[in-house]
Amino acid sequence: MKTLRYSLRSLKMLIKKYPIYLLVQAFSLLFGLVLTVIPVWTIRDVVNAFTTYGDSISSVSEFFDVIGYRILVYVAIEILAILLSLVVDFIVSYIERGFYAYVATTLYKKLSSIDYDFHESSNFLDNYTRALENGNSYIYNTATGQVNLIKIFVQSLSMFAIIFTINYLAIIYALIVGVCYYFIRRKVSKTEYKLRSVLMPATRKRNYIGRVMYVKDSMADIKTTPISDVLLDYHKEQGDVVLGLTKTHVRKRTFIQSVGAIIMNTIYPVILGIVAYFVLKTKNLGDLASLTLAASTISNLISRFGDQLTSIQDTAMEARVSFELLDMQGHIEGVKRQEVDGKFKELKIDDIEFGYIEEKMILKNISFYVKKGEKIAIVGENGAGKTTLVKLLLRLYDVGSGKIMYNGTPYTDITPESLRKYVGAVFQQPEVYSVSVAENVLLRKCVSKEDEDLVIEALKFADLYDYVETLEEGIHTMVTREFNHLGVVFSGGQTQKLAVARGYAQNYEVFILDEPSSALDPIAEAKMYHNMLELGRNKTLIFISHRLSAAVNVDRIYLFEEGRIAEMGTHEELMQIENGIYREMFESQSEKYLKGSNNA
Repeated sequence: MKTLRYSLRSLKMLIKKYPIYLLVQAFSLLFGLVLTVIPVWTIRDVVNAFTTYGDSISSVSEFFDVIGYRILVYVAIEILAILLSLVVDFIVSYIERGFYAYVATTLYKKLSSIDYDFHESSNFLDNYTRALENGNSYIYNTATGQVNLIKIFVQSLSMFAIIFTINYLAIIYALIVGVCYYFIRRKVSKTEYKLRSVLMPATRKRNYIGRVMYVKDSMADIKTTPISDVLLDYHKEQGDVVLGLTKTHVRKRTFIQSVGAIIMNTIYPVILGIVAYFVLKTKNLGDLASLTLAASTISNLISRFGDQLTSIQDTAMEARVSFELLDMQGHIEGVKRQEVDGKFKELKIDDIEFGYIEEKMILKNISFYVKKGEKIAIVGENGAGKTTLVKLLLRLYDVGSGKIMYNGTPYTDITPESLRKYVGAVFQQPEVYSVSVAENVLLRKCVSKEDEDLVIEALKFADLYDYVETLEEGIHTMVTREFNHLGVVFSGGQTQKLAVARGYAQNYEVFILDEPSSALDPIAEAKMYHNMLELGRNKTLIFISHRLSAAVNVDRIYLFEEGRIAEMGTHEELMQIENGIYREMFESQSEKYLKGSNNA
């Protein structure tokens, strides 16, 4: 029943996107029926005419009058049907390309309603990869396979009707063999589906290694270290896994397919024998000739019918992976709740706890607040829970206990898409895209003078504008050289600045900067923070860092240690605490900076 449900859903999806498909296939059904029946009728008519008038034909004109025109009529009908079929094929190929793109886009868009933690599941990643690689083709083939099955069925009925006029035993035998063949093909299909399922984890690992071996980010390590040997060893291991699994399944599949082929090849000679036995009693050569062709045709149609029916079930099983993905519902994403109402006033974190697994809490009893326009620093050593807090503030996860409230409304009552228009972040390892600098900043097309002004303002905020201004095409310079050899390749520090500019351009009410300066030297870091505080004086900024230079001039500092708030206050207040953690960290980092400057 599941196979039938996903088969019908595939067809519904195709027809909803392209309603004309049904009309086109109705014409195709008619052409197919004509091309199936006309040859049988024509050969019977020609042989009967030759038997009746053959002795009296003495010239070309007489041949044409008796037999030739029948052949010409058949040829004309066949040519017309073929030409119309070509038109149908052209339209169908257009629909196919468009539908493939539509399904792929639907699958990509589904990511917006899938919870963040799903991406940490290897099972989800296996299925999502499987859906993206071939989901569109499986859904399309399942949908079109049902239409093709109907066409084969109608053509088969026409052949059954012709053969049935001679003897019903031939039809019964053909049906019995067809049913047997179907179950054999079904067994093969299940074997192949199982093979694809068990191969996916190994295939995904091999694809990952293949991707790493050509992307620029990994080239420096691959060229200068033995890491490529490690990767190739893993690639070989996964290849051995693939070969081992394939060998077992292929042996079983080959045996089953051989049995099916042997059974199917008996249809034509048996039907032909039955037909010949009964037709020869009447000595009607026209019937014998036409039924010989019909027997050959029905043998082919039954084979195609069994293959097509099995193929539909096979592709429907694979289409199920895509549909189950599309049916996934998150607890956070895609759930309709109230929209954020009004401008930001206050963000309150009230006694929250959170752990990726229940047995191990990352954050414990965290409480603080942020008001409009404030500059807050959350500092602490790596692993203290700072980045986890950022993910909670963006509602990529929900807290285990306690509340986070935006303007007094609990996060769990707010649609996450709405929240993220007001609360946004720049992460430690930002992604850059092979589009222009301006598009990397805006994350959309740059189409107006106002857009260009916003890009420049954002680049100045991130202390990157002076460099971009030196580029030949300025803010319209392509980033990376993947598609343009004149593209700009940013350093690690510049990439972080680009990400900061990107966050500024989104005009978040609450702008979170997670380790925005980890790749910068002390002087560049100080200049960038100065720009942020100067140009972002009207913005609410939350700095997340283990480097305390971000904290000196903010309104309030929260120091995290082992998932708890260990100290809080202004820079001056925390520096007054004897043996305080913040004071010790600040003095230690300042000493390192001074040593670094002296060495320089």
